[in-house]
Amino acid sequence: MRTPLDPTRLKRRRIERGLSQTALAHQAGVSKQLVCMVEKGTANFSPANLSKITDVLGCDVDDLVPVNEARTRVHQLMSLVTEGDVTFGPGSLGKMAELLGCEVADLSPEDLKAIAEALDCEVADLLPADDAAELTGRPA
Repeated sequence: MRTPLDPTRLKRRRIERGLSQTALAHQAGVSKQLVCMVEKGTANFSPANLSKITDVLGCDVDDLVPVNEARTRVHQLMSLVTEGDVTFGPGSLGKMAELLGCEVADLSPEDLKAIAEALDCEVADLLPADDAAELTGRPA
């Protein structure tokens, strides 16, 4: 089964690594055409090729899947927190994001609100002081 990737996240990761489509294809042992098609959203890598691509890009598959996939994982994780199967506290947002396979910046305001509600705290409690100050409009 092929994992659907977010073309934008794939391209962003490739560019962050300083690679052209040709260089990524060469290093991963796939065709440039395939890399181009995946970045356009018209194709996906096979599991074997996806493994090679993530090795070259120095990332996990979760770094390349659509953000809505991460949101689904947010809701799954929140269910575990609510049921008491997993525990986190305020200030654990980075750890949560890592477990979700995304960056804190990928979490929407709705995700943050759901996480704060599950942890019985305010969204500002989840964020570093500077980000919380920007969100609430209050000085850090």
